[in-house]
Amino acid sequence: MKISNAARLIFWFAAIFAIGILVRAESSEKRANTANTKSAPLRIVDQNGRPAVNGVPSPDGTTVDVAVGQGGDVFVPDTVNISVGDTVRWTWAESGHSVTSGPPCVPDSQYCSPNDTSCFPGTTSNQGFVYTHTFTEPGTYAYHCIVHCVIGMTGVVNVSGGCVQSGWSAGPDMPTVLVRAVGVFFQPDGNFYTVGGRTSDTAGSDFQHLLQYNPTSNSWTQMASTLPDNQMNNMACGVLTVSGTPLIYCVGGSAAGNTTATARVFTYDPATDTPALLGSDDWPGDAAGTILPGGFTVANNKLYILGGFNINVASTNEIWEFNPNAAAGSRWTQKVNTPEGIMYAPTCSIDGIIYVGGASDWDGTTVIDTTNSFSFNPVANSIGTIAAIPRATGETRGLNFNGQMYVMGGGRVAPNPSNEVDVYDPGTNSWSTAPSFNNARRNFPTDTDGTTHIYLSGGYDVDGLTPLASMEIFCQPGATPTPTPTPTATATATATATATASPTATPPPGTRATPTPRPRPTPPPRP
Repeated sequence: MKISNAARLIFWFAAIFAIGILVRAESSEKRANTANTKSAPLRIVDQNGRPAVNGVPSPDGTTVDVAVGQGGDVFVPDTVNISVGDTVRWTWAESGHSVTSGPPCVPDSQYCSPNDTSCFPGTTSNQGFVYTHTFTEPGTYAYHCIVHCVIGMTGVVNVSGGCVQSGWSAGPDMPTVLVRAVGVFFQPDGNFYTVGGRTSDTAGSDFQHLLQYNPTSNSWTQMASTLPDNQMNNMACGVLTVSGTPLIYCVGGSAAGNTTATARVFTYDPATDTPALLGSDDWPGDAAGTILPGGFTVANNKLYILGGFNINVASTNEIWEFNPNAAAGSRWTQKVNTPEGIMYAPTCSIDGIIYVGGASDWDGTTVIDTTNSFSFNPVANSIGTIAAIPRATGETRGLNFNGQMYVMGGGRVAPNPSNEVDVYDPGTNSWSTAPSFNNARRNFPTDTDGTTHIYLSGGYDVDGLTPLASMEIFCQPGATPTPTPTPTATATATATATATASPTATPPPGTRATPTPRPRPTPPPRP
């Protein structure tokens, strides 16, 4: 006798309900019985040793990892954000689970473990099994464990459209012009944020908000919350994870028109749109109350600040390490000094080594650009030598893009500001150039997802004076990282808190065409 489709669905949901009852009954018993026999939990980290909180690319640049059953009947993380052509790799941390596409308990047969076949009624796999699936179309892909879906073992893969065109393209304008803000790509939600900044150089123009750019909707949103104070310019910010929760941490800063600086630290949680003052552990590098952070980057889930600007006095050379997981009152550690004073320095971390390529300095009357370049090993606490960046620049960021440092335009002394992108390869200790973006600028928020996209917006225009609202986006599909860096490190003694001024720029290696200067006034110093 034939069974109707309705009868089939009733039978299926009844079976799922029965499985759910059994799973609820056995779940606590299973965890209790296996608590002393399980192997150590699977720990997935990115190339800098940080926990793979959400969609963090593997070292090959095209794969993201998800643990199946890590710490219970859950996927960790349960949401990942990737691009078209990327692959998700699920690794079983415990037995008895499946990856099955579709809404909870309703397989849709788009993909499933172990091999994208027989998705209904489904197959479970055991600890150590690995299943991968490559997503070729944009969209939102829900999935679940066929056995534990009724108790909430579900996940989502958000797939963005990849590259509309390769290279640089215009993005939507920000809701406001903005300079001296910090750009932060927040991997857990796949969005690019600008933090703070100001809308002009006039006192009172400080911007106490975040702007969120959503790559999926290709649109900007001003977040509703208000940041703790008006010291929003020239901060150091990065994403750090505490007790499994990723947050944006920001340190230091100043207000428009002021010659004083703050040492406070605050956090921002994009998931709840919540800023909060840390309440302790102010940055010791601003003990004088007039020093802005220099170069900054995150390595091994710690924020590093290299150098700084004692406003209208001198550049500084201290290196400070901030550990968000240390006890209150002991989160900062002073490290070895930089070889010379640096400020507004393009800085990034690659495989745990920190690189500086170019930096601003103070010549007694104004901010100038230099070619100062070096590496810093935070574990060995030592400085290494690298080839100097081929052009003088500063007032910009260095970004880790597929294992290379991208120095994004910047600079203020003619022919700067620039739109040139200089690329440092740690594996070969050499510089090259990537495609230039369109509108030369400095002091602009910028960041990257690390593998396919770079985002930049705002900043001062090519005249060095006019604030911008425009955005540009770089897309490079199928990127491949470079070999592990092998800089030559030179051991240096314990740090001494001193300030230096006007370092001599290191001459660049080789020869290079000199850009034709563009006549423009040198803007006055505005910290």
